[in-house]
Amino acid sequence: MAAAVAVLIAVVAAVSFYLLSEKTVSLNIDGSPQTIETRAATVAELLADLQVATAPDDIVQPSVETELVDGAAVQVLFARQLITVVDGVETTHTVTERLLGEALAAVNVPLDGAAVSEALDEALTRSGMTVEIVTPKTVTVNDGGQTRSVTSTAKTVRELLADAGVALGSDDRLVPVADTQVTEELDVVVTRIRVENDVRTETITHDTTETNDSSLLVGSREVSVEGRDGEREVTVAVTFTNGEPTAEEQIDVTVTREPVTEVVKVGTKPAPVAAVEPADDESAAGSVGGEAAGLNWAALAECESSGNPTAVNPAGYYGLYQFSPRTWASVGGSGNPADATPAEQLKRAQILYNKAGVGQWPHCGPNLYK
Repeated sequence: MAAAVAVLIAVVAAVSFYLLSEKTVSLNIDGSPQTIETRAATVAELLADLQVATAPDDIVQPSVETELVDGAAVQVLFARQLITVVDGVETTHTVTERLLGEALAAVNVPLDGAAVSEALDEALTRSGMTVEIVTPKTVTVNDGGQTRSVTSTAKTVRELLADAGVALGSDDRLVPVADTQVTEELDVVVTRIRVENDVRTETITHDTTETNDSSLLVGSREVSVEGRDGEREVTVAVTFTNGEPTAEEQIDVTVTREPVTEVVKVGTKPAPVAAVEPADDESAAGSVGGEAAGLNWAALAECESSGNPTAVNPAGYYGLYQFSPRTWASVGGSGNPADATPAEQLKRAQILYNKAGVGQWPHCGPNLYK
């Protein structure tokens, strides 16, 4: 009986110890709360019993050495790797926050107005996360000469122009190139290039050709074929830079009307020279006759005026023998010598010779003696 009593006392003691060692604990593992019954003496034993493995960067509150008591609260926060790429600069962080937004705030990543590649309420997995962040930047955009400031979170110039509603034409020029990374105070210049075809009508000036005609007197001209200008259509590619024409290139020519060459007949027939009878009322010294009558006046006329009785020299000389108005009047002529008949001009030339000699025609005078 004594032995039986001893065994009973031991069993009661064991049961009492077992019942007294059991405790209720609030456990929150990485945001998942639960209440459990445990006989673990410490936090470490509790996590071991539940097969919860922790790493050095994980947070366990209270510490694993802490003795468990009934009603204790234990929290485990797993560490995660967060890689941030801010404006192209990559940084690795270790965080215990479960949501991306909370983790970014914890590592002081600027988010005001920034573009984030993932949702801020996205949960971070234990394997970690890489997130790209582009902060807003203010740049200057010169579009065809019109300048404005644009604030954008675009990563490249191409994305910036799309955000700003700037579309590029096939011939437009962009500086810097579209793949350039956007930085603060970047200057972006769009040069607008436009090419338009312009069709213009131009005149083709006709040529003039001359042919000798022995049936016409020397100095005579006659149009046998009337000349006419032609026309052509010229297509020109005009380049406009920011709305202003800056270059032209001829790309096509079409003749719509051929020009007609004008043909002019030029007389080569010598003008007739009529003989002049001496005047009855003239004195012997000044009369037509004497030495003058026997000279070659046709040769002189050919040399002076090509035998043209109406010839005019811009220097102020007229007719067959190229009289000046003053000399013509001095030998009794009136009006313009070129308007007088060939016979009248011959008469006055002979009178002049009898008065003054061959010196009146210094260049052609020797022809009188041929």
